[in-house]
Amino acid sequence: MSFIKVHLDNYNNRCFPGQAIAGRVECCFNKEKKLKAVKIKFKGRAETEWTKTESQYDYTTKKQESKNVRYHAEEEYFSAEQNLVQGGDEFHLPAGKHFYPFSYVLPRNLPSSFEGSYGNVRYYIKAVVDRPWASDYEHIFSLNVVSPVDLNSISGLRDPVDTSVDKTMCSCWCKDAGALTFEMSLPATGFVPGQKVDIGSHVENMTNVNVNCVKFEIISNLQFITHYPSTEYRNDEKLITECKEIGIGAHCDKSWTSSLKIPTNHSYPNLTACSIINISYRLKAKVIVSFPHDDLENEVPLVIGSIPLTGVTTTFEASPPVQEMPSPPEDSRILKEKRPSIFISGNSRFLKEKRPSVFISGGPPYPPESPTTPPPYPSGSPPYPSETPPYPTGELLYPAGPSLILNGFDDKTSLPASPGSPPYPSGEPLHPPIATLFPPSDLSDFGGRRHSAPSPAFVTRFPSDFAPRSYEDGTDQKKKNEKLG
Repeated sequence: MSFIKVHLDNYNNRCFPGQAIAGRVECCFNKEKKLKAVKIKFKGRAETEWTKTESQYDYTTKKQESKNVRYHAEEEYFSAEQNLVQGGDEFHLPAGKHFYPFSYVLPRNLPSSFEGSYGNVRYYIKAVVDRPWASDYEHIFSLNVVSPVDLNSISGLRDPVDTSVDKTMCSCWCKDAGALTFEMSLPATGFVPGQKVDIGSHVENMTNVNVNCVKFEIISNLQFITHYPSTEYRNDEKLITECKEIGIGAHCDKSWTSSLKIPTNHSYPNLTACSIINISYRLKAKVIVSFPHDDLENEVPLVIGSIPLTGVTTTFEASPPVQEMPSPPEDSRILKEKRPSIFISGNSRFLKEKRPSVFISGGPPYPPESPTTPPPYPSGSPPYPSETPPYPTGELLYPAGPSLILNGFDDKTSLPASPGSPPYPSGEPLHPPIATLFPPSDLSDFGGRRHSAPSPAFVTRFPSDFAPRSYEDGTDQKKKNEKLG
């Protein structure tokens, strides 16, 4: 069996514009052949074509007739031919295998190889054994030309983009109208396969209509152009990738960042040098609302290339910081631990909270409320003096120490202790231990009306300077207070 075949050297299923390609043509004959020449041709071209059914008037039949019209266009980038064997009118080659080397340099400005619905860009090498008075031997080798797109050579791709669209939507016969606003921002508009497209979004929905979801899509659009018999256009859109975000309720707003990754299993040809096939990409955002309202849409053109942008960030490094209320100025006189305030409600003469808000400059802080937190006292000093209990045992009432300022309430009304309850409710003191305010030696005289301890910077005082010695004295004192009003 006789045949001819093209072999390329160091061909990895792709080549680039401006590259030198080299190879050899193999001719295999089962017997001696009479030839005129062994040729090799290099060709690159683009074409578009489709048919369109049109109604035309036939003057012969004088009727309107439907006819399929072929629309087409063609563009050639290079065409070259080399004679590998030239034998004049004819020559003979013996049976067997014969190899003939060749080389060719591709032009620099070429579009990428492409196959579309209504057109294509093709490159090929064709080897021909020209035989006189017989059919030729031919073999076609298709070249896959990849034309890189350097995003750094295209101006404007580094610039961030901020866009905003809005519309007014009515409900209840336009009695309640509100605005729906959608803002979208991109850090750049040039990307390569495998990169993520970060989309900063903000929706302000001041309408009575809920936003069902927000949808982002990256779409490619192919435009095919014909010139014969007239100029016509056809478009072919394809979805590359998409994502969805949850909706926003009526009279609400939301800010977030979405990410779309450019797929690597998709073809992104460079058709800049082709005038009859154009390709473009865009990011389409759609704010989808309920029927019968129309969706709110926004689009940003993108460029997808093969060489990424350098020296520019194509993603949002972090979300914008949330604005917080400023912290109050620090005051060294106030302890930073949280303490409930003491208040007196109505005619009650008893304290309602477990701990008073007593602020003592330079004094020790209150014991921590959490049992796992270590106490603020030194390990060698207990919070209460061991030789002096914090309050008398037995039925003795707690003596009135220095008066306590109760949220500005400072009168001379005595506060008798309840005879049936201990002076410390729930086992916790109502105020700081006296032992932490005065030396133990000053606490020996519980019967005195006043203590001889020196006053600290802030002195705690009860509303009464006297404490009843017994329950009866307390009752009498209470009656006197009631008479006094």
